[in-house]
Amino acid sequence: METSKILIIEDDINSSTVFSRILIKSGYAVDCIHSGEKAIPMISKKDYNLLIIDMVLPGMDGVELLKKVKKINPDILTIMVTAYGSINLAVKALKAGANDFLEKPVVPEKFLLVLGKAFEAQRLKKEIVALRSDLSQIYQFGNIIGKHRKMKMLFQLIESLDDTVSPVLITGETGTGKDLVARAIHYQSKRKDQPFVAINCAALPENLLESELFGYEPGAFTGANKRKIGKIEQAAGGTLFLDEIGDTPLSIQAKLLRVVQTKKIERLGGTRTISLDIRIISATNKDLSHEIDRKRFRLDLFYRLNVVLIKIPPLRERMEDIPLLIDHFLEKQSRVKGNVCSRISEKALSRLMAHSWPGNVRELENVLERALIFNQGNVIEDVLFSDLTIDLSAFEANSSLTINLDLPLGTLRDNIITRLEQEYLTKLLKKYLGSIKRTAEHAEIDARTVRRKMKDFNLDKWNFKL
Repeated sequence: METSKILIIEDDINSSTVFSRILIKSGYAVDCIHSGEKAIPMISKKDYNLLIIDMVLPGMDGVELLKKVKKINPDILTIMVTAYGSINLAVKALKAGANDFLEKPVVPEKFLLVLGKAFEAQRLKKEIVALRSDLSQIYQFGNIIGKHRKMKMLFQLIESLDDTVSPVLITGETGTGKDLVARAIHYQSKRKDQPFVAINCAALPENLLESELFGYEPGAFTGANKRKIGKIEQAAGGTLFLDEIGDTPLSIQAKLLRVVQTKKIERLGGTRTISLDIRIISATNKDLSHEIDRKRFRLDLFYRLNVVLIKIPPLRERMEDIPLLIDHFLEKQSRVKGNVCSRISEKALSRLMAHSWPGNVRELENVLERALIFNQGNVIEDVLFSDLTIDLSAFEANSSLTINLDLPLGTLRDNIITRLEQEYLTKLLKKYLGSIKRTAEHAEIDARTVRRKMKDFNLDKWNFKL
């Protein structure tokens, strides 16, 4: 580990000697100088980690020196010391950019403690910068995989949003990557160094969701013993991501409408109005127009959130991206586990290409991760995907089936049966206007089976109602 270099700027020889002995004994590399004017060229030429500056120096005083130092190196740590301790002097030093302030005579233990705190704060600051940089790299839209025309249009739209603060609504089925798109929008915008705060509106009961969003003051409700800052307030200066916005209770939708309109909130139990600079991104896997028709979502909130609409296509509509996604996920797992990157056999790829992927990209990643766990060699064979159902989604209902001679007979048979089941169930749901009970009775199967198959085929009963 590199030794930290410290420069002492102190005109009192005795104090300078005391500081030096304490620091050298503790393993620091130390230089001393007795005036601010002479310190400037030394600081310009040498990479010091920390400066100890006396407030009262001949010629240029400590605060003036500090201001000049910060222009040369804004990140350098500085500790101000003086024999004339006062609150006013401390405030003056801290306002000028000092990390801390000490009075002479200095107690060695306290002196080293203050230095340690300054170095730790600097380490944490660097760590935060590095983490933000990593996050920015991870969530840049370039890391969203796809070459399909719809994905290229999606990339262009995300790129065009770097300069706007308008609300964004992301729609798409479960597993399509709505969270990833939301983070990509944030991390390639001017707000990338500010917080990205996400909350799943479907994961919490109404009363808990409200307190999580808006925060609360002590005494707001039973158990509220201290102030809590809510997610909306935490996102100040950055982005608030409201995931599964379509599942938000109507009572909270009314409050969110005010937030979107005014960018102001009040904590639960509070009376003070807090103004916020936030960008709001929402996401849902529901058809909000249907939710509005059924009085489950506010039309005025929909218009406020739907300034910029991003529709993420399901994986079955961009099957050509599956090989790219497979390569990406296998490489990702290889990096995580530190082993040789596996590849997938042609038969295995054919089976994956024939699956309907109701769980979309998330399902594909999970399937590959599971296959890697049970795989014995570097090549993943099709037997590891034998439990996947096959879908002939490439064929329209009225078209004749095309026989794919590359598929085994069993796979082709499963494929055709799955397709016929999907069409059969779709027609029954249309006939009975989405009634699961009547559909089950007609098909002579139980309602639970109907629901399971509807989930497999991504069918929503509300789409079949008048």
